[in-house]
Amino acid sequence: WGADVQDLMDPGSPPAVVIFWHNRLFAAPLFYSRYFRNRRLATLISASKDGAWLAGFVRRMGMRPVRGSRFKRGAQAVRDLIAVQREGFDVAVSPDGSRGPMYDMKAGAVTVAMKTGAPIILLSLNHTGAWRLKSWDRFFIPYPFSRIEARVDYITGSALLSGDPKEAAAQLKERLDAITKD
Repeated sequence: WGADVQDLMDPGSPPAVVIFWHNRLFAAPLFYSRYFRNRRLATLISASKDGAWLAGFVRRMGMRPVRGSRFKRGAQAVRDLIAVQREGFDVAVSPDGSRGPMYDMKAGAVTVAMKTGAPIILLSLNHTGAWRLKSWDRFFIPYPFSRIEARVDYITGSALLSGDPKEAAAQLKERLDAITKD
């Protein structure tokens, strides 16, 4: 499949926190490796047994897995994300994964951005055609030869990041929802 890119961050920009919905995860590593191959990426992956195969996959794609979730190793995962972000990695987080509810913005990614001062990139990979799994998030698997439109909302130096993480998460959810097509 191909991609139409609405906007991309400058390759020379500082490491960022990339936030996208869990049901668009399938295309995210491929998108990142194609359009941001000169940047380093660490991504939060569930510490569950199911997350082990995904950790191996992203490692093979040249990305660094950080294991944890709000159910297992949550506080340590946030500390690990902050550490790798300070090492110069972009950090990718799906705030509604790995168990949902769908499109629920949890505050973990916002906390990483607040503690590091990193810009936030809201990323929505919208598909022209895809299978939808019967999972909690109605996971997308793009049809062969379908198009993927990447919509990006780049947030930096915002007062949004100086307030309450839960309020910031609510505002980020609104902004991510605005660029997401279901």
